[in-house]
Amino acid sequence: MFLNRVLFIALAALFLLWPFEQSRALFGISARKAQNQMLSQAQEAYDDAQYKRVEELGKEFLLKYPSASKKRLKTMYLLLGDSYKERGQYDKSLLTYNEAAEFLPKDEDVNLALGGIYLIGGLTDNAKDIFRKVLEINKENKDALLGMARAYYEEGLFSRANVFFEYYRQAGGEEISGPFFYYYAMSQYLADNQDEALDLALKALSAEETADTLFLLAKIYRNGEDEENAWLYIDAALDKDPSRDDIYLTKALWLSFGTLEQNKQAEKMADSILKKNSRDKLALFIKYLSLRKRGGDSAKAREYLRTIMSMEGDQLMDKMAAKLYYMDMNGKTLK
Repeated sequence: MFLNRVLFIALAALFLLWPFEQSRALFGISARKAQNQMLSQAQEAYDDAQYKRVEELGKEFLLKYPSASKKRLKTMYLLLGDSYKERGQYDKSLLTYNEAAEFLPKDEDVNLALGGIYLIGGLTDNAKDIFRKVLEINKENKDALLGMARAYYEEGLFSRANVFFEYYRQAGGEEISGPFFYYYAMSQYLADNQDEALDLALKALSAEETADTLFLLAKIYRNGEDEENAWLYIDAALDKDPSRDDIYLTKALWLSFGTLEQNKQAEKMADSILKKNSRDKLALFIKYLSLRKRGGDSAKAREYLRTIMSMEGDQLMDKMAAKLYYMDMNGKTLK
């Protein structure tokens, strides 16, 4: 009799608990379904470049479901951070990625996003710290190798950048394409490895013909004293993108060191730029060179140098102008 009573109580308790357990399970399924729906909506909005909508969904999701699975939280954090980045709100993007990294410290995707935003902000030391962290987690992570190369490149440490560019190439990174070869070629060029730069620049050109690559090839050939190819490629670069004042003025600079006729052509080219921007340093420098090469008014020539030195930016040009000004004042004119 006693056993029957115990069994009856146990069954009754089980009966009373069943709806609660069932409803809790159903609630969990319902919550996951709602989360997946919001994630899908956010992804679709991101794909459609509706970044404000992504931000609305992201904030709502993180507020409503702070205990969602790590996978779901990671997805939403990355969508939210990427949306801020696309809108140029890098401070908010950085905060978002940092928050994600706090609870996912060993996640490669989150750390790569964080390192990338540090790079955009020019915080190369922070970026390198993050990329090294990723490489400690996975020494074969190609994006981290490329990130290290980019960081050293931005710092002007081209020889070190080249080491990581080469690691990335050997690892068979997915972005072994025109842009990759261009930046690797530029890094080799700036490190004064002209043969390697030429080989990489030609690979970049075969992948995609851009004004940047044609211009780089022109400069490499010019350094190698291959005048024929230098002129060929700088003209091709200008044909590709006639709006590029930097290419146009580089051609003018080269002409200014040529014959008297080329010197006059260079001056006209500089004048055409100064009509648009009267304080373009390179155009002013070409005006100085052209005038002094022709034995023109020295006082007027020095005025171009004084104008260059009075402006901010491009410290290398400032130093060159200051040196030439000193030489000119002491009677050491250009021939």
